[in-house]
Amino acid sequence: MKNIYSTLEFDIVKKQIEQYAKTERALRLIRELQMFDDEEELKDELGYLDEMISYTVKYRALSIYPHNDIYVQIKGLEKDSIGSIELFYQVSSLLGNIEEIKEASPKDDKYPRIMALISSMVEIPSLKNQIDRIITPSLEVSDNASSTLRTIRNQIRNEQNSQSKIIGSLLSRYKDVLNSDKYTFRDEAYVLPVKATNKNSVSGIVVDESDSGLTVFIEPTEILESNSKIARLKEKEFEEIQKILAELSSYTIRYSTEILLDLDLISKIDFLLAKAHYALEINGEVASLTDERKIMLKNARHPLIDKKKVVANSFFLDKEKIMVISGPNAGGKTVALKVIGLLVLMNQCGLALPTSEKATLCYFDNIYVDMGDNQSLLDNLSTFSGHIKNLTEIIDSITDKSLVILDELGTGTSPLEGEALGVGVIEHLHELGCFGIFTSHYEGLKNFALEHDYILNASMAFDEENISPTYHLRLGVAGKSYGIALATRMNLNHDVLSKAQVYLDEKVKTDKDITLQALNQKLEENEGIRYELQKAQEEIEKQKHHLDNEIEKYKRLENKIFLDSEKKKDELIKDAKEQIDAIVEEMKQKENFKLHEVIGAKKKLDDLSSKEEDEEEATITINVGDNVRMIDSDISGKVIKLKGENVTLLTDRGMNLNVKLNQLQHYVPKAKKKQNMFVSGFRTMKSVPLECNIVGEYVEEGIQIVDKYLDDCVSVHYKECRIIHGHGTGKLREAVHKYLDTRKDIKSYRLGGMGEGGVGATVVYFK
Repeated sequence: MKNIYSTLEFDIVKKQIEQYAKTERALRLIRELQMFDDEEELKDELGYLDEMISYTVKYRALSIYPHNDIYVQIKGLEKDSIGSIELFYQVSSLLGNIEEIKEASPKDDKYPRIMALISSMVEIPSLKNQIDRIITPSLEVSDNASSTLRTIRNQIRNEQNSQSKIIGSLLSRYKDVLNSDKYTFRDEAYVLPVKATNKNSVSGIVVDESDSGLTVFIEPTEILESNSKIARLKEKEFEEIQKILAELSSYTIRYSTEILLDLDLISKIDFLLAKAHYALEINGEVASLTDERKIMLKNARHPLIDKKKVVANSFFLDKEKIMVISGPNAGGKTVALKVIGLLVLMNQCGLALPTSEKATLCYFDNIYVDMGDNQSLLDNLSTFSGHIKNLTEIIDSITDKSLVILDELGTGTSPLEGEALGVGVIEHLHELGCFGIFTSHYEGLKNFALEHDYILNASMAFDEENISPTYHLRLGVAGKSYGIALATRMNLNHDVLSKAQVYLDEKVKTDKDITLQALNQKLEENEGIRYELQKAQEEIEKQKHHLDNEIEKYKRLENKIFLDSEKKKDELIKDAKEQIDAIVEEMKQKENFKLHEVIGAKKKLDDLSSKEEDEEEATITINVGDNVRMIDSDISGKVIKLKGENVTLLTDRGMNLNVKLNQLQHYVPKAKKKQNMFVSGFRTMKSVPLECNIVGEYVEEGIQIVDKYLDDCVSVHYKECRIIHGHGTGKLREAVHKYLDTRKDIKSYRLGGMGEGGVGATVVYFK
């Protein structure tokens, strides 16, 4: 029997969730995702996910850096191994991420599980400061890690500078025997491009020659001596670095327990965030896990089918634990089985479900599925034998808490025996008390379902006029196969069709069959009425939504007219005041006037304007959580902090903006089309790009480009950006980092992680 995870395409669902993970451990948790075997653990996990979805919608997603799984390396430190530069960089990144989450996350008692995760994180500033002092963002040991290392590196640099002078003088000395007036490098050593005919004129070692053979590259003797000295200094440098890393390893071991705890917590949060982002992507909700044995899925959608094409269907099983779905071939029966099977499986794995309302599901100890053609050439089994083999395994394994899903129950043998086997399976599952959902074409099973109240008949709706499926599931109604109707549409011989119809009419001739047929016809009519009523209700809701939008549009228009009139009023008052000022100046030139009368009139006008402004401000009440817009601006967002006249606004573009209360007005945001979640940690604003690419630039030109770019980022209030400098020799990266250290508006920077360019890019955070 096939694995239910692959049969129900759960592996594809996991692939879609993986794209949201940023840490290696969270990625592994997603790949290992499977059904919980403990009901209380499942309830707890669903509770975590429900909180994370709500928290993310309310406050935005918690910021998670890309993190490698450093568990093995940290455990290695406890066994006296020396940590690598990369390990310490990862530890610093982890601790920095912890600090940022604890500092930036709003505290809210409505999310006790999320708050507990965040509060359990351990900040270790002393260790982070020690690592940052020793390890640079360029993954090198800093010159300032020790005085000995600084001395050695100064000696190396002095010797390298000396080499530069030596090679310059050699170029001048041997200019007559060189093929070029410029030196070059081979294996990081200075070499001279000497004419092959004059190679004996230069003392040194031939390290290479040109393809044409006309030029040989010689490392001069003077450079050889200098390189030997540098090599000895490099050995001392390596020994000192190993000593520094050993001391840092010993210091880090003191906090190994706290580091591993932080690693677990941030991986757990990243895992929950990935599932939360996927839930938002599929418009999913976390189901209620009930102790009652029931399945309540309202307008359930298959998450892997295009949103524009998917047909939502409802599945309600409470008193009836068995459902028999019938209908024509290619009418959607198998898809309906996959929807209910996949959604139950997703819930058992702690995921949200794509339903229109919060689903209610009981706990299942296992899901058993037999779906598709089970013919096996290897085992020499027919389709029927394959189904029976699977059915035997299922019947021997199920309990009263199982869900059994069988496609085409009893198929592969004679209709009479197939119906009999189907009845046997249904009665056995009923006696056991477990859930069973089956598809079948057999009339006998449909009639059996009509006669027993513990079975729910269901069918796939069919457009009889156009002879085409609608893929809508109808509960309480057995379906027709429409075989003759389809054959008629496909122009099968009329004589054959007539004889087939006569035979079919003869089969339905007993009183019992006629009664059941009439009952089923009545149920089908009732279901048709219910379906039409549902469509009418949906149309009413659509019209209501349209009217609500129109009302809101008129409210916005009314608000705009009011603001325009206030602006016009202010302009008129301003003009009047200017006229009065002009009159006052004119009267000052005269001998006889009552200046105090004019000044009094002007003061009354000023008081009138101030009073109207105060009244306007008094009528506006803004609270935390309100949607607002800046007056005379297209900047809008949500109020996240309010202190006196000072307001902190989270704009729709994801930026925090500090404004005054009198600059804001209420507004209702337009409904936005849902977009994919989580791919980038920040959003664009104006025309400034989110990254700056200086690969291939010289250091000086590259720094000028970065300087202008960072100024632009600051002007549009970016929180972070990325500079792409490439791997290369590291000179461009080093120059960028040195320049970043000089800017006071830079909070911190780090090398890119997974999916961010690695060491070929630097992520910059602004203050």
